[in-house]
Amino acid sequence: MSRTKLPLVPVGHDWAMVLGGRLGRRAGDLAQHAVETTRSRLRLALICFFIVFTVLGGRLVQLTVLDAAPAQHAGVLHENRLARPAITDRNNVVLATQISTVTLGADAAKIKDGADMAVRLKAVLPRLDGARAARLLSGKSHYVTLLSGLTPAQKQDVLAFGNPALKLTHDTSRVYPAGEVTAHTVGFTSSDMRGLSGLELYLDRVQEEEDLGGELKTSLDIRVQHAVRDVLSEAIETFQALAGGAVVIDVHNGEILALISMPDFDANAPMRNGHDSHFNRMTLGVYELGSIFKVFTAAMALDSGLVSPSEMFDTAEPLKIGRYEIDDLHGEARPLSVREIIIHSSNIGSAKLALRVPDDLHYDFLQRLGFTDALEVELPERSAPLTPTRWTDIERATSSYGHGISVTPLHAVMAGAAMVNGGILYKPSLRKVGLPVGERIISAKTSADMRDMMRAVVAGGTGRQAEVPGYQVLGKTGSAEKPQAGGYNANALVTSFLGAFPAHAPRYAMLVMLDEPQATAETYGYNLAGWNAAPAAGEIVRRIAPLLGVLPHFENPDKQAARDVPTNSTEMADASR
Repeated sequence: MSRTKLPLVPVGHDWAMVLGGRLGRRAGDLAQHAVETTRSRLRLALICFFIVFTVLGGRLVQLTVLDAAPAQHAGVLHENRLARPAITDRNNVVLATQISTVTLGADAAKIKDGADMAVRLKAVLPRLDGARAARLLSGKSHYVTLLSGLTPAQKQDVLAFGNPALKLTHDTSRVYPAGEVTAHTVGFTSSDMRGLSGLELYLDRVQEEEDLGGELKTSLDIRVQHAVRDVLSEAIETFQALAGGAVVIDVHNGEILALISMPDFDANAPMRNGHDSHFNRMTLGVYELGSIFKVFTAAMALDSGLVSPSEMFDTAEPLKIGRYEIDDLHGEARPLSVREIIIHSSNIGSAKLALRVPDDLHYDFLQRLGFTDALEVELPERSAPLTPTRWTDIERATSSYGHGISVTPLHAVMAGAAMVNGGILYKPSLRKVGLPVGERIISAKTSADMRDMMRAVVAGGTGRQAEVPGYQVLGKTGSAEKPQAGGYNANALVTSFLGAFPAHAPRYAMLVMLDEPQATAETYGYNLAGWNAAPAAGEIVRRIAPLLGVLPHFENPDKQAARDVPTNSTEMADASR
């Protein structure tokens, strides 16, 4: 077997020259090729180094600037710089904002005597839970949170310990100065500043489309909100109701000035009372609201041209529809005009008004009022009404007085505003409206007729206890049995009052609702709307009208009418419906 012999390299030469000769290349060409190869490898190395250092540099920026991890050394503060617009009321009162807070934590694994450290910390931090702190500091966790919201002086006291195991972090917290008062409207955020309910959740969405300039200005008036909540709270306590709600709007643009749902919660500690208190009864709850629907039925009948204001309807006998029978709770047992049907709250009369109108026009009117779809409003918590699955005469008749159809209270007050403002339906808004755009639902003439009827209800009908001297309230009461499996519970009522003021030129509409109010000695054993929701509405008007700049206007300046007080059983029964 032959062996390949290596070429001899003469003295003064190198392998490149020899191999170049064997490969058919000159020595100079091979040397140039080697230089170019080296340069290419250097360029590749530089690119690789650049990529690596770019990645490392980006990660360093993320860790030092963007991330919100707790500081790792005593006295080192880390600031969460996530900016979130403030939420204010219509008068620039802050309803939600951010503040910087200091939180004390510790590396328990590095503390020798946890109980002793807890005692020393308790001496400078009175709010610290000493027993909890001793338990946490005696463990082996590398980070435990001990107390949030340290004052500047308390922060300095902790720094004076000089213990590297104690950790101070500088965070940003969302705070709600009004607490429970605006909880269901403003909502609240998570610890990482993400909206979880109410306007806070809406704010996350709208920021992607609008430049808010650091502030979301709402239509709310915190003064009105406080007053409404106080009155509603008193009514719930007085009548031992399970819950309640109230809303006040501007009838000429749909702006919501106050919206209260109770029970409520403190937005600064939203989970303290559990999830049930988060339920917004004004926009998410749907209810059969009873006789306030008679206002809408009368407006539909008059506006259709098929019923005249002077026409009489016999209510002496119950109305029979198939196997069903409709009767009045405390009927007049005589023919009634449309105006009297509303004043005396006749179920029979309301059903006859509805049946006078063709079924397709009836359902179309409910659609135009917004009673078949969820409202467009800034609050994410909203529900669509529950309408009858069939639309026969009996469903039409019962829905005419608010049974068999369930809507949110906000639906009802928006439709009620259209009954008194000249006939225009506006969308509800929790933001100030620049140029209001609405839809005509009824004629101005029909709206004037409805104002007259609703004024009569308060002046001498079922809503007398809502009257406020000087402000001439318009309104209609409603009392509805709550549905249950197989029918209705006669002992569980939802009572409501739909109203507006002042009567001579309505500017504000409102709805007050109580869930299962109880009778009292002062109400002579009655638990219907005329005895609880109506007086609550009157007290709301008395308190908020001056705040809103509504001047008193007396129909008879020489003789200021006092609130009517029923003096016999017939009047008391009439005022209850």
